[in-house]
Amino acid sequence: MASARARSLEFVRAVFREFYRRSASLINPPPRPEMREYGYWPFDGEMVRHIALGSADEVRAAVVKASPLHAYRSAAYYRYPAAPMNEKEWLGADLIFDIDADHLDPPCAGRHEYQLCSVHGLVEEAGNGCPSCGQPLRTLEWVCEGCISGARAEAARLVAILMDELGVEEGEIEVGFSGNRGYHVVVYSEAFRGLDQIARRAIVGYLLCEGLVPSLVGLPGGAGKRGRPSVKGLPPPTFQLPGLKGRIERRIYALLQNPKLLPQKLLQKYGGIIEQLSSSWIEDPDWAAAPAGLWEQLVEVAIRMESIKIDPVVTADIHRLLRLSGTLNGKTGLLACRIPVGELEDTDPLEVSAALPKDRRVRVRVLYCPAFRLGGMEFDEVPEPRSMELPLYAATYLVLRGAAEIEGVSS
Repeated sequence: MASARARSLEFVRAVFREFYRRSASLINPPPRPEMREYGYWPFDGEMVRHIALGSADEVRAAVVKASPLHAYRSAAYYRYPAAPMNEKEWLGADLIFDIDADHLDPPCAGRHEYQLCSVHGLVEEAGNGCPSCGQPLRTLEWVCEGCISGARAEAARLVAILMDELGVEEGEIEVGFSGNRGYHVVVYSEAFRGLDQIARRAIVGYLLCEGLVPSLVGLPGGAGKRGRPSVKGLPPPTFQLPGLKGRIERRIYALLQNPKLLPQKLLQKYGGIIEQLSSSWIEDPDWAAAPAGLWEQLVEVAIRMESIKIDPVVTADIHRLLRLSGTLNGKTGLLACRIPVGELEDTDPLEVSAALPKDRRVRVRVLYCPAFRLGGMEFDEVPEPRSMELPLYAATYLVLRGAAEIEGVSS
């Protein structure tokens, strides 16, 4: 007899199949679909890749036929997309970025991992198994609204830098919610398409502020003639400059106005001076108004905060597969969906990505879940195992997260 987990996944497989049958029009193939490689993870078995499809309609038909757990497409353009990797003939690749809540170190980090027993639910002190029955435990990796909001804000910062500092036009940028805990940003531009891995790694370094020497861009930092930090000769900040220097100057000003964001050690050493600067810099910003040692540390903090928390491996990889827009994420059942650049900061991804039916009810046995909001509805915490009816989209979400098992369809 199949386990409850296996039965639940079989139910989800049917849900995905029905969704794709009814909603194939939501699938968004990339530009030049005939030059891309496609791949997918089935509900059982290994990943299938090196697939070539001749048109956007063929892409949609292939996804409907496979109804996979995950569907992917290449960022690269190939002459022979279906060939083995060393025979594809790489012709270029879109510039891609992945922003994941895991990379952001949010205040809630470390609070979202739970150990669950399929019989007794949440296990507070996990060992080798459930202390009550000895059964193996499963890990529930949760994602809260704070995580998603942080990733959205980081994606918006990235888009602004691409447009303001790297010359990318808004119409060349595609932003998408991954359907799980982050965002993908894709640049469709001839100016970047032919870049090799080294050039893409240089863009990564710029965004991460890697190896930045403050003195080379006119900021306090580095040693003066006597080996000590110096601000002699530095022009006062204007806060209007474009590029990285202007961003760091504006970040320093913001830190002076909100010193609670600064490290405690810095406040203990320079608290009085920082308080004075928070007033004087409003009217007369000047590096000479404080010791060079303070500025050097403030610049270091500002650089860390201005670093865009992208996944460097993803951007540098010229053969990368990324999730196909308009398909369901097999970790959540949420839609990996495009979000217009101008609407990014105002769009709630946890509402627009809930694409499965809301009017169909499913009975599930929830092992444990925190309170959450999804698809415009709020759901209470379930502190211990309990049977309950949920909308299909929410039930699927909990099943794929590993927090629930299907018991039956109610309506």
